[in-house]
Amino acid sequence: MVYYPDHGIMDSPFVPSQMELLHGAAKALASLKKKGFLLVVVSNQPGVAKGNLSAKTFKSIVRRFVALLAKEGAAVDAKYFCFHHPHATVAKFRSRCACRKPKPGLIKEAAKALSIDLKRSFMVGDGVVDVQAGRAAGCKTVFVGMFKPELWRFYGNIKKPDFVAKSLLHASGKIR
Repeated sequence: MVYYPDHGIMDSPFVPSQMELLHGAAKALASLKKKGFLLVVVSNQPGVAKGNLSAKTFKSIVRRFVALLAKEGAAVDAKYFCFHHPHATVAKFRSRCACRKPKPGLIKEAAKALSIDLKRSFMVGDGVVDVQAGRAAGCKTVFVGMFKPELWRFYGNIKKPDFVAKSLLHASGKIR
């Protein structure tokens, strides 16, 4: 995430140079790969829909992501992105779709394409929508980040993740 002081928001990178890997992320992915897991990115990316960047720029950001992983000896097996947003400024992306998390559409699409058994899979993410999408798809869920269990009650009927990890590297050690 990048802080944009002109807008007072945190958002995804708008240019490739802003894309950085979190500390230990490549090592975590390499560890999971050694354990035999397929590694699939499933991400809401409404920046194009909101007019924050072009599709060409987004593709450049993804290429940088892949290159940064490769530089550290890691890779993902597939990438699935939802560009939709219900309030998109770009009309063709204005949608309440089945692929935007918390809905499980992209996870199910990946599972079908890659023959993934979702009951034996983990949805790892840093947001409540990741936990929701993983649960809806039938995966075990891992919340990565600072988690205060006493705050979960404010999320209503949303179930807690199966476990919480301080980082992706920490999560990779718990996933079996």
